[in-house]
Amino acid sequence: MQCKTDDEAGSHKTSSITRNSRGISVVIPTFKRVEMCRSLLASLRDSRQRLNDPVEIIVVDDSPSAEAEQIKALCTKYGAKYHFRKLGVSAKRNFGARIASHPIILFIDSDCEATPELLVEHLALYNKNEQIVAVLGRTEFKGSESFTWKTLQFTPFLEPFRFADSEIQRVWGPSNNLSCRKEIFERVGGFDETFPNKPGGEDVDFGIRLYKEGFTLTTSPRAIVLHTTETWKALSQAFNRLFNWGRGEFYLYYNYSEDLYYDCPKAMALFLLMIPIALASAFLTKDLQWLILSPLFLAVNFSSRIILHLGFNPDRLARATHVLVSEILLLVYESGLAFECLKRRWFLPLYHRLIIVPEEASMSWNAQVFNTWATFAQLIISIFLVAYCVCHIK
Repeated sequence: MQCKTDDEAGSHKTSSITRNSRGISVVIPTFKRVEMCRSLLASLRDSRQRLNDPVEIIVVDDSPSAEAEQIKALCTKYGAKYHFRKLGVSAKRNFGARIASHPIILFIDSDCEATPELLVEHLALYNKNEQIVAVLGRTEFKGSESFTWKTLQFTPFLEPFRFADSEIQRVWGPSNNLSCRKEIFERVGGFDETFPNKPGGEDVDFGIRLYKEGFTLTTSPRAIVLHTTETWKALSQAFNRLFNWGRGEFYLYYNYSEDLYYDCPKAMALFLLMIPIALASAFLTKDLQWLILSPLFLAVNFSSRIILHLGFNPDRLARATHVLVSEILLLVYESGLAFECLKRRWFLPLYHRLIIVPEEASMSWNAQVFNTWATFAQLIISIFLVAYCVCHIK
């Protein structure tokens, strides 16, 4: 992450940054991932051998006793510091950062492995430029390609893991390969521990708070971790994870409600809106066929998504099944957001967009205009089909 210039930062003011970047503390939150921890700690042993600066590895674990003892033994074997704490993932990272001895903190998830150059490349950027305060490393995936994994290639959910594929400034990035100067991490308050543990999204929140303090992420395509595909192997895993990611998006919208802007209503917004309309229409006309309005709209919306997906990507026709399931995954994500809106009784996320960087609005304008017209067409088709059924089917 690189400090903005006065022009870029606007009214943001930043204090001086400590220039000494000798030493790096690696913080690893984990839970029950014994074999993955073994692979990660072994890879870090190789990576630290290429570095002349001091390195410490901190593992924060809350596994059941059997797995906890195994992970603790692995830490002893590979020279890592083991800490057992019953904490959520954000609190684990914050605890590790709090006890870290060195000025640079690197967060790695336990389902990753370090490449030999990982630690060297992270520290190299801090030593090269004292204004850099955090670095997003590159993520590459390794492992078998299941049906679920191949399907995910057609969704936007893997895109954040490509943020560091080139040298560019970013507002946020996945925390599975993210380093930060300890003093800056503490200044912004670390990861938000009030963020619900299961939904996730705390890495986005952390990046936004850094940005609001006047910083942007510096990416390093050469600081690479290898992320296993095993945690994305089953379709049920993907459904559960994406539903919870959708829930997590609610809290981002809630925390930064001042940065919300009107947007084309999401499919789930219209689906929920049509339920009372359909009930009222059925009651007033005494025709129960109006009750199919909401599910019919969802069916029309889903069908048009597939048609548009294949229309813009005709090369994917041979993998139509993957495309179909990818659109289901998108609906699962949106359902998670809608679920949390209903649960918290706050519905702005369903027809607003979170825009932190002003340039994002102009970049997405054409896409949003297209989505608005497409959604309007889906709505008209759904109402027409229901009206046709009411008038012609007895």
